[in-house]
Amino acid sequence: MAHRLRIRIPAIAAVVFIVAVMVTGGLIYDRNKAIYHRDVDTVTWTLYQYDRSLRDLRLAIWERGDSRLDETLLDFELLYGRFMVLLEGQTSNFLDRYATGRELIDELDRGMQRLDRRFIAVADGDVAYDAALRRELIERLGEAQELSRQLMLHHGRIAAEERSADMGVLGRLYIAVLISILLSLIAGGVLIRALVKEARQHRHKTHLLESQSETLREAYQRMEVANRAKSDFMAIMSHEIRTPLNGVLGMAELLHDEPLSDQGRRQIEGLRDSAAGLRSVINDVLDYTRIEAGHLAVERQPFHLSRMLEQLATGYQTQSRSGVQFLMRAAPALPTWVDGDVHRLRQVLMNLLNNAFKFTESGFVMLRVSDNGDGRLTFMVYDTGCGIAQQDQQRIFEPFAQTDTALSRRHEGAGLGLAICSQLVAAMGGELKVESQPESGSRFWFDLPLPVVAGVEEGAASTGQQEPLESQHVLVVEDNALNRELVAAMLTRLGQTCELVGNGEQALEALGQRRFDLVLMDMQMPVMDGLETTRRWRQHEEALREQGQRVQRLPVIAVTANVMPEHHRACLDAGMDDVIGKPFSRKELSAALRRYSRVHAAPSSADASPSGGDNPGRGCDGRGCDGRASGPDRDLDSETLGGTVEAAPAVVAPMLEDRPRIDETLLAGDTVEELRQVMSPQGLSRMVANYLQRFPERLEQMREALSVGDHQALGQIAHDVKGVSASLGCQALEAQAARVERMANDGQQAELETQLEILARLGPATGQALRSAGLLQT
Repeated sequence: MAHRLRIRIPAIAAVVFIVAVMVTGGLIYDRNKAIYHRDVDTVTWTLYQYDRSLRDLRLAIWERGDSRLDETLLDFELLYGRFMVLLEGQTSNFLDRYATGRELIDELDRGMQRLDRRFIAVADGDVAYDAALRRELIERLGEAQELSRQLMLHHGRIAAEERSADMGVLGRLYIAVLISILLSLIAGGVLIRALVKEARQHRHKTHLLESQSETLREAYQRMEVANRAKSDFMAIMSHEIRTPLNGVLGMAELLHDEPLSDQGRRQIEGLRDSAAGLRSVINDVLDYTRIEAGHLAVERQPFHLSRMLEQLATGYQTQSRSGVQFLMRAAPALPTWVDGDVHRLRQVLMNLLNNAFKFTESGFVMLRVSDNGDGRLTFMVYDTGCGIAQQDQQRIFEPFAQTDTALSRRHEGAGLGLAICSQLVAAMGGELKVESQPESGSRFWFDLPLPVVAGVEEGAASTGQQEPLESQHVLVVEDNALNRELVAAMLTRLGQTCELVGNGEQALEALGQRRFDLVLMDMQMPVMDGLETTRRWRQHEEALREQGQRVQRLPVIAVTANVMPEHHRACLDAGMDDVIGKPFSRKELSAALRRYSRVHAAPSSADASPSGGDNPGRGCDGRGCDGRASGPDRDLDSETLGGTVEAAPAVVAPMLEDRPRIDETLLAGDTVEELRQVMSPQGLSRMVANYLQRFPERLEQMREALSVGDHQALGQIAHDVKGVSASLGCQALEAQAARVERMANDGQQAELETQLEILARLGPATGQALRSAGLLQT
């Protein structure tokens, strides 16, 4: 406190003295301004002119005699006018303030009135302007001049007194300014001294803080090491637990499909449920680890709310649980399509419902959904279970917290579910709340902002009518023998063929010798791990491209029990295309294969190998590799081309001379041959037909863009036509579309119409060439 006063007091004093200097300076300025505008000088000048006029008129009357009477009358008029000035304005106001001055003015006024009457009589001719009259006038003017001089002396004395008073005031103000400046300097000196002392103390404190910061930095580094060790422990434990768990779940699924007795089936179902429960606990721990590390992500996108709720309700209504009924009450006016994170919302609702079923022995569990009318929806989960005591209702949202040890022993779980739900609801813009009475049940609810959006077109997948999974040849790279056998069995059930290897070196050798449509790559393996293996294969692909070979990317999917975000990023950075985590179900594996079916896949990986050999591989079903070529050298957008690309049968391609002739002025022969090898005739025909049907529509869009001068839209449509044409081997259309795109980007309006006509003529010709080449069935 004393330290602060040592600086504050001189600072305040310096400010006060500076303000005093400014105020005094203002007073001095105002005083000088008042002196400058004072009427003393004006009165002095007026009196002097009047006195001068009196003297001049006396001399003029004496010198002129009876001649030049008109000039004498004019001079009197001037004198009289200057006298009237004395009776008005500033002079009159100034003289009115002093009695003596007013007496002299009154006496002068009487004398001037007498003179005025005499001069008027002279001007009218009533009185002769003789010598006697002139002497009288000179005498009266002399009297007036004497009064004028007395008035001037009186005025001079008053002016001197006022100037003396002004100088006295100014002198005192100047002294006040000097004193204020001096005090300001003194206060400033004291302040500077205090600041110097403060700076020294600050440097001393800075040294102390730097020392403490270094200590804190070392402590933080130790904490980071501990936190990294925790993360590494979580990753290692995740891998070590999830890897064998993957085998347990997978074998349970496979055994469930085998013919078993009723007791054996019940045992397998119990094993599968227990393994699923263990996976749920591990997932909860990992989810909380992600949240704690700040990696919680919410992805908003349109989803069908009613369908999500129906699917959720169906799953719980089909559960066989005696004594507990599941009910769902949804408001009739709920929106159909909303914008939000459907996966996180489903995760929260399932967690709350699972908890409700877990702690409800009899009665019902209800999910209620209502619309607040402000773009927010309320979700409530009721149950008639054991309830929660008041003192425990906030503690249950803490991690690893459970309300009763007896219940926690009866029901599996890590005590993380509600903590994760609370964090997820907060991330989505809501707050999870609870009301409960022991032995009466509980109610959990939250409201979320879910804006209504327009409906989204749904494909076959959304309606549950997916096309059969296309057969592919898959390379499985996995060091664990049980997992290799499991993945092989799953692939066989899904109608795929595969080859199994145990490490990265064997994988590179297999990729260099045989054809594969997709690779399932484990992340951690001996000899060479999955990350290094993928990097080396991507480098090999890039080297072949630099040599001018047409090589497309081979899909590589990471299959790993390491599910931390940094591991996911490491896989993608190494060149992998996707990541699926262990343990995974056959449905999850099917979804991954469908994402990278050969509608998106590359030409055969053996095309990118140095040897290009055809050595037989050991398939999981005992057969060698099927020898198929893979897809075309460019990715085909099924939405753009229309329809789904089907795989060609695994047979030897017919000889080129047995096939229809290809017009290579319009079509690229190598691309057409690749399309024939990778696709079935029916699938290829559907794709080509869709391309030809959409060509006139695209041509019309380009013409409309040209008519309104929208070169950007024209160039974009031409770019799309170029890409699709190149994928189908329509090289003439590709070249012409590229020419249109270039001209549109350059703004060459004059030539574009001609080039579009050339493009329009090439369309039918290309269609005929495709029919002649046998790519379009009639």
